[in-house]
Amino acid sequence: MRLHPRLFILLYNSERRYPSVLIKNGTIHNGIGSTYPGDIRIAGGCIAEVGNHLEPQANEDVFDARGMDILPGFIQAVSNWGVNGSMTEIRPSANDNDETSAPIMPELDAFYAFNGRAATAQQLSAFGMTACGVAPTENNLFGGVIAAFTVEGVNPYKMVLKRDIGMMASVTNALKQTYGTRPAAPMTRMWIFTTLKEQLRKAAEYKQEADKPADEKLIALKRVVEGELPLFITCDSKLAMERVMEITAPYEKLRLVIVNGYELDGSETELVEKHIPVVVHTAAMPLDEDAMHLDKKGIAALVDKGALVALSGSAGTLTAREDCLWNAMEMMRLCHDSDRVLPLITSNPAKILGIDGVTGSLEAGKRADLVIWTEDPLTSWQARIVRTFIGGEVTYQEGDALKCM
Repeated sequence: MRLHPRLFILLYNSERRYPSVLIKNGTIHNGIGSTYPGDIRIAGGCIAEVGNHLEPQANEDVFDARGMDILPGFIQAVSNWGVNGSMTEIRPSANDNDETSAPIMPELDAFYAFNGRAATAQQLSAFGMTACGVAPTENNLFGGVIAAFTVEGVNPYKMVLKRDIGMMASVTNALKQTYGTRPAAPMTRMWIFTTLKEQLRKAAEYKQEADKPADEKLIALKRVVEGELPLFITCDSKLAMERVMEITAPYEKLRLVIVNGYELDGSETELVEKHIPVVVHTAAMPLDEDAMHLDKKGIAALVDKGALVALSGSAGTLTAREDCLWNAMEMMRLCHDSDRVLPLITSNPAKILGIDGVTGSLEAGKRADLVIWTEDPLTSWQARIVRTFIGGEVTYQEGDALKCM
């Protein structure tokens, strides 16, 4: 269920008091296709007003953004922030999103793994990121449920933007690498795709009987086939994506999200026709092994055709803090239009995560998740962050040391 922005404001403001701020004379990039000069008024943690020549109100702080650019905070649609252990955190959470006791674990919930004290989460606002989708890893056929969090705070219950976003699944080679060395499945792609097909069939047919214990795995997957939870499925090739689309085709209510987008060349009109979103989930580094399988010209062609595309980042290293922006800058070399590219890291991931009613664009009624830059970061390598606001509070300003709570 999508939360109405006004209801969100009431709930969001019920516990805290936020300063009122008027940002004047900036260049506003609203994240939904428009750029214009103007002012933004922040009150109660949300954007109260966007317009021109707004007058300061009593007890309102005024920030002059003349010559600066104001963008929505970046959103990473699929990430492991706060759950991925010592590779990305100073205070590790022991790879709590990587449950490898069995390859089929749809009943799990990434929300319970999230560590709000993770150094990465505390530092992301210094790189322009204000929210992220947190998912289980791609090591399981069905890994569990995705949640979305703001990246400022400590308590997951106060940081969470939405739970029950979608079911994370994978048909990649990672399953064979994880389980193939054990005397247990999966050891082949035959097992992966046949089991995907079989589990969806069983879930569709499942009816809980009063005299038998509930099958929590099938109950979780039934929510997928009935369209209650989108299926976010990681594919490592175009052929894998085609196999997934064939297997899921019989379930009319099932909502598919393709993660990775490897080998897509722009000819995949079915993604547009069936409104299947794509999350480009890879590192920005050109020599990264996964990035080599990505055809960014193909992704740009899909954007041109109207596909809902989000640029995400890699999951395994601290450099992923910059992947959203770097991937967007690479896309600028193909699209040459920041109004077309910016939604790929702001409003589009918000739509895919189902949080676009509360964040992802600079519109009145939404959370004040925004970043003031010295210039447009999509067109200048020298752009620097002046201030980051998350929920109306300044969480980073130029010169701050990166913090670890």
